[in-house]
Amino acid sequence: MVSEENIKICLITTGGTISSIYDSSTQALRPGLSVEELLERLPKGMSNIEVIKRELFQLDSANAQPHHWQELASAIKDINEEIPDLQGIVVSHGTDTMTYSAAAVSFMIQDFGRPIVFTGAQIPASVPWSDGPRNLLDAFRVAAFGDLGETCIVFNGEIHRATRTKKVRVNSYDAFDSMDPSSIGILARDIILYDNRKKRDHSLLPRFDNRLDDHVFLLKVFPGLPPQILGRIVDMGYHGIIIEGFGSGNVPTDENALTGGILQAIDQGCFVVVSSQCAFGQVDLSIYEVGRAAMEVGAMSAYDMSSEAALVKLAWVLGHTSEPDRVQEMMRINYVGEMSYIELT
Repeated sequence: MVSEENIKICLITTGGTISSIYDSSTQALRPGLSVEELLERLPKGMSNIEVIKRELFQLDSANAQPHHWQELASAIKDINEEIPDLQGIVVSHGTDTMTYSAAAVSFMIQDFGRPIVFTGAQIPASVPWSDGPRNLLDAFRVAAFGDLGETCIVFNGEIHRATRTKKVRVNSYDAFDSMDPSSIGILARDIILYDNRKKRDHSLLPRFDNRLDDHVFLLKVFPGLPPQILGRIVDMGYHGIIIEGFGSGNVPTDENALTGGILQAIDQGCFVVVSSQCAFGQVDLSIYEVGRAAMEVGAMSAYDMSSEAALVKLAWVLGHTSEPDRVQEMMRINYVGEMSYIELT
């Protein structure tokens, strides 16, 4: 545990529902609260925490793009260099694409040794019954006192690994769930953290690397999907495709077979990874003929990565190399807990 004296936490605001206000001209919500106005909504009693404030964006997270992930990682790098005794980072973010942004920061900032905590709200902090103040206070609590050394999402009293999280509910306060394995902690009277986490370690030398290839496409398979779409995606200049298959990674191989399109895409230098539409479980392309066929033409397995994490990881990997053997090797490495089938590096 860290000392309760001189605790420095940086709050980076990026917009989202938590900072939204009602715009009478559009009759809709839009981000509008400043970082100071957001902090004013918190209950008193954080006198032992010095908050360094950074207002980075005022975005609805539906408008977040890969370059925003890079700018966020760069901002954290700058803050880390400016404030060497920083105990943690809190990022307020919209819930719609929080899992993408948090996963991207996980890959782009490794061995930070302290918590980088994403949080947000389902109801704007400007509304009296908002979940925003509680989530933000919980995020500060984890950033300041949690024995945690990785990027996470704190929401509704739960602590989730960034690369293992999905938004699963549109309106409920309990918006996020961890995909296998379970969450890495909960917030009760104490901060309860489980063993399947990276612990706080201030001796680590952080690695900042925000290189990305944002030409990665996520394609959801559905009955009747025309296989010609794969060729069109490659023609549009995409260098990687995540195919979200059925069950354990199965794709059509009879009518509207995708295998020919997968082979053609790979022959044209595009990397293809098969994930699953299921929230839980692992892709195994060897079980069924319809999965093995994709593997035999060169598709890679996402194992038990979520489609969101697989997309971000492939973009990050392709930002470093386009050499086929190296891409396949890097996609099999468990960098930041994005896969549970292999020990975390």
